Parts: sequence; C-alpha cells; structure tokens
Amino acid sequence: MIDSHCHLNFRKLSKNIENIIINARKNNITSILSINTDPEDFEEHLNLIKNYNSIYLSYGLHPSNVNKLNQIEQIKFDKFCKNEKVIGIGETGIDLYHNDNYLKEQIQVFETHIEASIKHSLPIIIHQRSSEKEIIDILKNYKSNNLKLVFHCFTGSNVLLDFCLENNYYISISGIITFKNASNLRQVVKNVPLKSILIETDSPFLAPEPMRGKLNEPSFVKFIAHYLANFYELSLEEFEKITDNNFFNLFTKAKRDNELR
Repeated sequence: MIDSHCHLNFRKLSKNIENIIINARKNNITSILSINTDPEDFEEHLNLIKNYNSIYLSYGLHPSNVNKLNQIEQIKFDKFCKNEKVIGIGETGIDLYHNDNYLKEQIQVFETHIEASIKHSLPIIIHQRSSEKEIIDILKNYKSNNLKLVFHCFTGSNVLLDFCLENNYYISISGIITFKNASNLRQVVKNVPLKSILIETDSPFLAPEPMRGKLNEPSFVKFIAHYLANFYELSLEEFEKITDNNFFNLFTKAKRDNELR
C-alpha cells in the first residue's frame, strides 16, 4: 500500500527517519509521497529522502505559509520540477480557517501552482479548509486544461465531492475517517467510486484509530486501509490494489516497486 501524503521533513519524523522507513517496510508500505510546504525547505527535504528509490516529493508552498512577502515564482517550478523525485505540485490551495487576511495572495499563489501543473504536466495536491467555494471557482477557470489533481485529507461537502467526480479529480482519505466524530465524512464518501480514492496519513498529524493521540507515521496508513476495506466491503488485498493503481494513474512520474527501497 502507499502513503500518498505525509511530511517526512517535519522535525518529529525527520529526526527518526531510519526507524520510520523500517516501520513502513514492516507494514508493507511500498511507496511514500512526502509533501513540501515551503520552497525554502525543499533542498533539505530532497537530501533527506534522495537515497530511497520509492520515496517521492512534491514541490510547493502551503497556503498557510502564504503572506505578502512569502510567495512563489514560476521559475522555481521550472528548476525543481525537472528532478526525478518530484512527482507532484503543492500542497497548494486556500485556507481560510483562521482568517482571510491573505486571501488575495493565496489565490495568486494557488494560480501559480496551477499554471506550473499545466506547464510541467504534474498533478496538484490541494489543501482545502473553509474554502470550498473559492477553490471551486478558481478551478472552474481551468476546466479546459484537463487538470490532474487530488484533494488531500478530504473533509468536504457533497458539493465539493460532486465537483471532484464531475471533473475526474481524486480525493485522498486520511485517518480522520476512523474518528468517532467523523460520521458526516463517512456519509459523504460512502458512495464514492473506488477509482477516485487515494489514502494518506498526513503524518505527523491525524493518527488514525487505534493510534489516535500518538505521533502519526506512514506505516499507520495500514489502519486507514483496513478501515476503508471494511467500510467499502472489500478484502484488504482488493482495496490495496485499487488505491495503489489510483496513485500511479495520478502520479504517472512515479515508478512501481514491490518494496520500499
């Protein structure tokens, strides 16, 4: 199985990276996509994972890190998206959970990521928080470009889900689906076509049941896979195969491997 979204360069994971990888191997994790959130951290992030064949990176600027001074230039994408390890753009999007002070800047940065996605033929990893309408309105402007994207850590409404399905976008389901208070999310995703689903940990955050409250790591994606296999009434083997195929259908630059190396 594959952890399609985590943050290996965050200090709580990076300081223990060797054990994190050992745990992932023990639990049959075959690939990991580690998500970049600030261009200033990218080269250190790359150095952290460069010796692992089946660990990949994205390149981008998280919307929560956007302000009037912290932007991102298209020339940076031109430089780093050529790297064989970079298989996606982001994470990007709009986050209005705390306030909308930098909405204009977030929109500008989001659009820069979209234009980089089109130019480099790489899928976008989208962060959405209290911003469904804003993100939908922006993406509608690019419908003719056949964007490839995934809404990571999906917690959206039926409106957002329908928009994703209409446009052949993917949704990625995190450990939130296992939480007792996530009944609304379970109701929204219960009839999602399996061809549209990825799974992720978003580690070091959001550890799934039964590990909730502990430091999350990529090996914990197994708990999400087990939960969702039961939820969709599939064998674990069937569910793994479907979600692995979905990952490689979206992130076409990634190479299949039978083990994490």
